[in-house]
Amino acid sequence: MKFRMIPGLLVFLGSYFPLTLILALQDVSPKTWELGPCTDWKACIAPEFEHPWLSSFGVIVTGLCLLLTFKVISKLRYKYPIRIIDSKPVPSELISYSFPYIVSFMGVDYGSPGKIAGLMAFLAWLFLITYKSGQIIMNPILLIFGWNLYESRIVINKHERTAKFLSKNILPPGNYLCQEVQGSYITNGESGND
Repeated sequence: MKFRMIPGLLVFLGSYFPLTLILALQDVSPKTWELGPCTDWKACIAPEFEHPWLSSFGVIVTGLCLLLTFKVISKLRYKYPIRIIDSKPVPSELISYSFPYIVSFMGVDYGSPGKIAGLMAFLAWLFLITYKSGQIIMNPILLIFGWNLYESRIVINKHERTAKFLSKNILPPGNYLCQEVQGSYITNGESGND
């Protein structure tokens, strides 16, 4: 199964939900920060943003994309039987996702159209690289929700090979049902035995 461009873009954008939260916090007005923490919830007011449209748009769009990512994963049909011989957890490839977070602390703000345009161009290139390399499903935000990346020796169609797996559960040796997405496999960790 190959992700089409639009679902791939939605999965990619969903992985940057935390970045938009960071940028939104950086966009909160100094007046709001001067008020300090709210101790009486009835008297609390919503934070005021310097650029409310951009802040809200970023958080809403990436938040919806994150929800759509979970919907895409929940709709996958795990139909291909495989046998895992052994597997080991591998560190997620977070480097490509960490650059934009680092950039967000280097002076990117919604008040500078040039810096925002530069960040958007950077993210567009990063998306194309991630999409073309088949790593779009390796979304590090999934780690927070219990998904892990494994490298496994498997038998599929009576052939042994090594493959990357994204799984909700630990993968001890055994039979599983999976779905292949751009050269990587996803399983919910449930046994493929009847």
